[in-house]
Amino acid sequence: MRRIIMTAIGILISLPTQAVESQAVSMSFEACLAKIRSTAAQLGMAPINIAETNDLRMVRFPTSDGSVLITCSRPDGKMVVTKSD
Repeated sequence: MRRIIMTAIGILISLPTQAVESQAVSMSFEACLAKIRSTAAQLGMAPINIAETNDLRMVRFPTSDGSVLITCSRPDGKMVVTKSD
């Protein structure tokens, strides 16, 4: 078992790292959903739904140099935008 764990750790360490940048902004859930719609219009593409409930929506927009993940949380009253290379 220990050998399997050490092998997995070695593989993870050797994987190339990606630059990830996140920013959280306080806003209503409805305003956050509107930001997803406006981002889709600006990029000219529909978002890829990752999760969607009455209190949470998470979508991804693929870009030429990575992706943009937008998460809207009703309980937290926040929008989190994560950009990755």
